[in-house]
Amino acid sequence: VLPAPGAFPPLTLPCLPSPVQVCARVALKLLSKERTPRWGFLREFCTHLCLRGALTCLQVLPLAFETPTEFGFAQELAPAGDLCGLLTPGVGLPEPQVKRCAAQVSSALSYLHGHALVHRDLKLDNVLAFDRRCHLVKVCDFGLTRVLGWQVRPERGPAPYCAPELLQVRAGEAQVRRLEPAADTWAFGVLLFALLTGAFPWASPARSDPAFRRFRAWHGRTCAGEAPPRPPRTWRGLGQAGLEMLRGLLHPRPARRCPPGEVLRYLGGAWAGERGRVGDAGEGGRVGDAGGSCRGEWPGEGRTGELCR
Repeated sequence: VLPAPGAFPPLTLPCLPSPVQVCARVALKLLSKERTPRWGFLREFCTHLCLRGALTCLQVLPLAFETPTEFGFAQELAPAGDLCGLLTPGVGLPEPQVKRCAAQVSSALSYLHGHALVHRDLKLDNVLAFDRRCHLVKVCDFGLTRVLGWQVRPERGPAPYCAPELLQVRAGEAQVRRLEPAADTWAFGVLLFALLTGAFPWASPARSDPAFRRFRAWHGRTCAGEAPPRPPRTWRGLGQAGLEMLRGLLHPRPARRCPPGEVLRYLGGAWAGERGRVGDAGEGGRVGDAGGSCRGEWPGEGRTGELCR
């Protein structure tokens, strides 16, 4: 496999002289020097090292290197790839698999937030699976991770994972926003919806997006104490526990979003209705389709990339 910037080619470490011979397959993460400043690489690598106590965060070896054109470090090899490659567009994953992912990703986010860190780039591509049934998954890519309260510029591009408070929606609003864990919680909710349905719930959480407007109208009636209204069409295949969980994770007001660990309360309920799958493509486009592969800038970084390959 030819190494490419940001790719993870497998590597087998040589056996070192010791009483017990141990060989380990790892992956190399290589970052182009043309696109990554040295301080950016060192910040990502050091963040990884600080997370070595979190088993649901991808682990790295305490050794970095550089070539004339790239920076690099070695990290755990996840043989099954990322979640985007595992799910079926427009269908998603079986409910038991989604619940296993949810429990482990919530653990990773709880660890980050407990150490005053915000991931900022949680998406299907950044959760790696060690087996195709997701008995072990880990959150990766901490290049955009920042401390709680970090000042970021508003998002300007369409991005289904982006929290609405990070969008620049009106002229004259503050040009920087204070980074909060609630931004990760929102992305977590979108990720779970995508795993259950194989689609995004909207193209962008903006007032101009019809799917998001319908969601907000439904969410507002749900929280007003009225009789439970019928959810938007793309949400109707979800089970009652799944709907309640996503309402908490995707509350439009960041201060009222439930923490990621709250998903554990819903593991015993139905997330995907009677069939165990939702299978109705969301209005934001199927994951992996051209329409569901939105591009957008991450706040404050000027970085652009595919939300899902």
